[in-house]
Amino acid sequence: MDHRTEKKALIRKYINGGCSAEETAEIKSLLATGDLSVLFEEVMDEIASSDVDQYHEPDLEQALAKFHEKQSAENTEGNILPLSSKKIKLRRYLSYAAAILLLIGSISLLIPRLSKKTQSYALVYQHFENPKGKRSKILLPDSSVVYLGSGSTLSFPAKFATNVRAISLSGEAFFEVTKNPKRPFIIHTGNIVTRVLGTSFKVDAFMNQPVSVLVSTGKVRVDRKVKKVLHPIAVLLPGQSVVWDEKTQQSKLGTTPVSDIMGWKDGKLVFRKTKLADIATILERTYNVAITIHHSAVAERQIRVNLTTDIPLSKLIRILSIAGNFKYKINQNHVNIF
Repeated sequence: MDHRTEKKALIRKYINGGCSAEETAEIKSLLATGDLSVLFEEVMDEIASSDVDQYHEPDLEQALAKFHEKQSAENTEGNILPLSSKKIKLRRYLSYAAAILLLIGSISLLIPRLSKKTQSYALVYQHFENPKGKRSKILLPDSSVVYLGSGSTLSFPAKFATNVRAISLSGEAFFEVTKNPKRPFIIHTGNIVTRVLGTSFKVDAFMNQPVSVLVSTGKVRVDRKVKKVLHPIAVLLPGQSVVWDEKTQQSKLGTTPVSDIMGWKDGKLVFRKTKLADIATILERTYNVAITIHHSAVAERQIRVNLTTDIPLSKLIRILSIAGNFKYKINQNHVNIF
């Protein structure tokens, strides 16, 4: 493998999130100096020109989302609600990557992309990121509304394509999708593709965790994408949910009260026989705190409780301790449960 081919393979590996710490450091160093500018553009053009899936929507969206997440991972401070849009002009970015990480506000991102007729046009992307402890409400170009959860990221084009509305999500969000039968609304979350026409639903898709989709209104189709081929997982109606575990390659259908799903966007947390360990994970993300459960039996304890995130952590933990019958101690941003 020659040097040029080797570098292009490394770029693809970086975009797909497979680089080691050493390889990531090498990529960032070369991007900062501009040494990978031409090769990076070539890789993006190859992705755009060769990759059209069953919805006629290229995998470029997913590649871009992963690229955005890597570049913004080190820049989570300073984001207050409502979060501002970050638009990055890729060609200039490749020459000034280090400096752009320091910018605050809106920046333009223009990505060259080939159509099926090999004609290229500029695609402007917007990227939103919520740090832990922050939530935001985002209006999409088609007037759909996204309630983006804490520790979550969302990427989408400033103007949707004529035949599809495709976005990328990492984390959790509640969607109120404007109905348009001619332009399906598609959410990419790793290998999972969620497709709707007009409905409201919630998606949980955190890294290395099972993906869940819960429907409050309308109909939602959930597929798994393998080598550009969609494999059906479930078609969901109001009150239905599905969880896909990538590790076990298994799906689990269930039911969830619509009021529970709708309540999440308003800060309501409803737990029905949920392990305390799982509740702790959600609260860590919601309040940006660390929670340590010192006994495994307590961590496995299943709890029924209704909580709201518009109250102080101290009060919420007190309510939770009564429902879960445990003792606790709060030390600044660290909660110890015994």
